[in-house]
Amino acid sequence: MINVGNVLGLNARNRLFLSSNKKEGRKIADSKLQTKRFLRRAGLPTPRILATFYNSAKINEFAWETLPDNFVLKPSKGFGGQGVLIVKRKAKWAGEWYLMDGSLIGTQDLRFHALEILAGRFSLHNTPDVAFIEERIKIQKMFAKYVWHGTPDIRVIIFNKVPVTAMLRLPTKGSRGRSNLHQGAIGVGVGLATGITTNGVLNGRFIKFIPETKRKINGLKIPQWDKILTLAVRAQEAVPSLGYFGVDIVLDKERGPMILELNARPGLEIQNANLAPLKKRLERIEGLEIKDAEHGVRIAKALFAERF
Repeated sequence: MINVGNVLGLNARNRLFLSSNKKEGRKIADSKLQTKRFLRRAGLPTPRILATFYNSAKINEFAWETLPDNFVLKPSKGFGGQGVLIVKRKAKWAGEWYLMDGSLIGTQDLRFHALEILAGRFSLHNTPDVAFIEERIKIQKMFAKYVWHGTPDIRVIIFNKVPVTAMLRLPTKGSRGRSNLHQGAIGVGVGLATGITTNGVLNGRFIKFIPETKRKINGLKIPQWDKILTLAVRAQEAVPSLGYFGVDIVLDKERGPMILELNARPGLEIQNANLAPLKKRLERIEGLEIKDAEHGVRIAKALFAERF
């Protein structure tokens, strides 16, 4: 069981570790578009942007009917998965698509949603925002039977260039295809040394199987695990003004691991998913001199290997 005395709480996280995030770093992480610019500048892979809307004129001028079969409409400064529209496939008629929950959406609906994003309805501080359309990732075949539509991702917590914990996030029907735990996605602990899944959490409850199936949560080997961890550390090298943060990585079946976004205030439910408190881990690596991303990954595997 998890050692309660070593659990990292919100107050301790904010006081001891979030303080390592400088204002510039928080500003970059809070903007998905700025994040992409910094990652690309460092040569790190991230999903392609299909269109960006800075004002209502651009929204009204855009030829929405030319969009591909599937895509994602996002707010740049959204949080907790709010305001994200995941388009699954085209419908029968031009200018119509199906969302992940099966509901139909048309060009007028997309325009209206983009205008709401610009007005700041989904932004972190309800301030005016930028809307953008991003390609939808083609998920690895092995994940298809574990998710209700949607795209699973891997959240890696980085501190001082060392991965300290990680979890696989699986979209569910309740989360409407999104991978955010607070919206009903499943959080699955992942062994840092092995890349193999361990425990599961759904809506604050521990689970051993995917709901309504007999598929076990544990024992799933995530492909290209070392590459995922190394990529997460390189995100800190790309944005050195972030000291403690989460890196969300998706696995495209053709292009491999890609960074989706950075989170300057990662949630703490990841401790339950791994049955491993964070406080002690963070204290162990604070102040260590890490030479490069590969060194950080080796340190993580040596210090935080799971005991089965």
